[in-house]
Amino acid sequence: MKVVLDCIPCYLRQVMNATAQTEFSERESRELMYQILPMIPELDPEGTPAENSTLVLRKVNELLGIEDPFLSAKKEANEKALSLLPQLRERIRQSEDPLYTALQVSVAGNIIDLGIITDYNIEETLKESLSGTFARDDSKEFKKRLNQAREILILGDNSGEIAFDRLLVEELRRFGVHVTFVVKGQAILNDATFEDAAKVGMDDVADVISNGNGYLGTVVRKRSQELIEAMDRADLIISKGQANYESLESTREAGEKTYFLLRAKCEIVAGNLGVKLGNMVFARNSMG
Repeated sequence: MKVVLDCIPCYLRQVMNATAQTEFSERESRELMYQILPMIPELDPEGTPAENSTLVLRKVNELLGIEDPFLSAKKEANEKALSLLPQLRERIRQSEDPLYTALQVSVAGNIIDLGIITDYNIEETLKESLSGTFARDDSKEFKKRLNQAREILILGDNSGEIAFDRLLVEELRRFGVHVTFVVKGQAILNDATFEDAAKVGMDDVADVISNGNGYLGTVVRKRSQELIEAMDRADLIISKGQANYESLESTREAGEKTYFLLRAKCEIVAGNLGVKLGNMVFARNSMG
């Protein structure tokens, strides 16, 4: 997915959301924004929104002098999500279609995106997700292919959300598959890292590996050799969140074995997916 003009305000909003995690005054935040503005015209217009956002956020962290401005927010999101797991696990267990319900729970966690939404309500989002359906739904096809699969790869997204992803992994394992879960190799926004995976016990149910970098999404040319091999080896891939969609949709590397699981949180992504803003999506990658 290529950048469009409407991506520029989003870059700046992410800057504001990053400074909001600090004790910077409004004046200090404004001065930082002024230092960021000159780099906007230098961003690659043929790149992806995820890659360009990463470059902006890296500069923000440098100017802030903080390696991970979202650290406290990430811990809070993980703790909140973990507190909800017992009741959600029981909800999945009692479901007539546990896999579908696990997908609904997993995508509900995708609302925890502090680059876009800072005032999310996870309980309300869970109620909405569990009572709703996917605007694009390839879950039946996925389940048929899952019955023949042996290796599943999940490209993770955010902290907090990763706890709900654990429930999805638990359900996938009932199909007799081995699951590998991918986190970021370096802190970026509130994306999940090894520390978040350990906090929610993801390493108890899946092999956890790094994408080899701190870029939002999965930038094909920045992947670690370990991730390249894991993607090649996987029979099916679940790609979580907008940034992974932005960087992988229609790519040969994602192929037809990749399914995007996300909530469309911006008009551009929603339009690209052919859904409405806020819709849930579980859709196979299109190579057309």
